[in-house]
Amino acid sequence: MGFDPHEPEQRGKLNDALRAAGISVGELWLRYFSMSGSAGEYEVQAYAQGLISLPVAQRDLLAMAANELIDEKPQLRAPYADELDSFSAEAGGQDTAQGCTAPVAGFQGTIRGGAFPARTVRPDTPAGCPGPPRPGGNAQAS
Repeated sequence: MGFDPHEPEQRGKLNDALRAAGISVGELWLRYFSMSGSAGEYEVQAYAQGLISLPVAQRDLLAMAANELIDEKPQLRAPYADELDSFSAEAGGQDTAQGCTAPVAGFQGTIRGGAFPARTVRPDTPAGCPGPPRPGGNAQAS
């Protein structure tokens, strides 16, 4: 069995993903084996080093195992304002420095984008906080 033209690229990207997520080949093999992978741990190690070839189905099973392990790891992400320490549960999710929550002016709905989780934006602004005019004529002065 020889290398197919895509095998080196698939192996390289697998190794890159494992390295970026801090996953060892041993961890990968254990998950792969639990998913009915047929290659032994030393074979997976040799494949990862480019020493042997594996059939497409086994390579795809390794990719699936790696992706599952990666999905289980906590991902680094930028926090929203209401996730920071300056917000307290006692204040009902309001900014303790300002005493207000700040909606996105003129927007009501859910923000969705590429790698970001969906986030609902509320159109309401608490009384006494600067913000856009609210339904019912309660315009707040800035």
